[in-house]
Amino acid sequence: MHKVHTFRPDGLWMVTGAAILWGTIGVATQGIYNVDDTSSLFINLTRMLVATPVLMLACWRVVGRGMFAIRRRDLGIMMLTGALLALSHAAYFAAIRVTGVTIPTLLTICVAPVVVAGVSVLLKFERLTGRILVAMVCALIGSALLVGAQSPAGIQGDLLLGTVFSLIAAVFYAGMIVGGRFLAADYHPLQVTAISFAAGTLVLIPINLLAGLVPVHSGEGWLLVLYLGLVPTALAYWLLQMGLRTVSATAASIIGMLDPLVAALLAWALFGETLAAAGIAGALLLILSIGLLSVGRRGRSIRKKNPA
Repeated sequence: MHKVHTFRPDGLWMVTGAAILWGTIGVATQGIYNVDDTSSLFINLTRMLVATPVLMLACWRVVGRGMFAIRRRDLGIMMLTGALLALSHAAYFAAIRVTGVTIPTLLTICVAPVVVAGVSVLLKFERLTGRILVAMVCALIGSALLVGAQSPAGIQGDLLLGTVFSLIAAVFYAGMIVGGRFLAADYHPLQVTAISFAAGTLVLIPINLLAGLVPVHSGEGWLLVLYLGLVPTALAYWLLQMGLRTVSATAASIIGMLDPLVAALLAWALFGETLAAAGIAGALLLILSIGLLSVGRRGRSIRKKNPA
């Protein structure tokens, strides 16, 4: 794995852009549920089916025949990364089904950075600096406050089973982040994203067949499915892979915590949901964590350019 040597703001903002786009998934999915009777697994499969050919075509136009020039070991990592992404989504939606939205969102978003940091440090891919640790703590507390502020008065469902599914989703998502960072320096971002998504789609097809297909029927629903496939899926994960060229896996997982902030703001703007004081404090902590990552990386770049 290649370490990050210089600060490039575009990488940080590409990962931030991906996190912002991910924040629209919940609102778009809710829009589908409002006009159609379908399942979360089918929505997940169809958005991957929309995104994969778009990414493959874009990769072919940019990379050409070289898109298939992949070392056997790296191809295995790409396929594993895609499978982890698909399984993470499947586990996350399964957790929502039995527990509701709050607990799965909180656990998946908050546990993933801890797993990423632990694996990255354990494998000596990166150092866990004091600034990253502070940013992680701010992001964890901020996410807990933000999601907790949106929690319903009571939680129904099998909490233990939902928690297990949520932890599985977090671990698989963390594995996807680490795998993507491992490949980012050696392959074009579209190459990694396209192959990974193709593998993930192949994993989701039998899962949907086993669970039973519940397709979308309305035109409005299919338009929202197209949006999910093209924007917060294809575009967002391409931006993530671009950003992972210069942003560490730990930093990327922390920035991904902007997802619930964007979702909360959209819910306020579109559905009139209010954000409590705890949620506002959580949002500020999330923004602070992004600022800490940006300032810390810029400082290291300046010191390298102007050594004492």
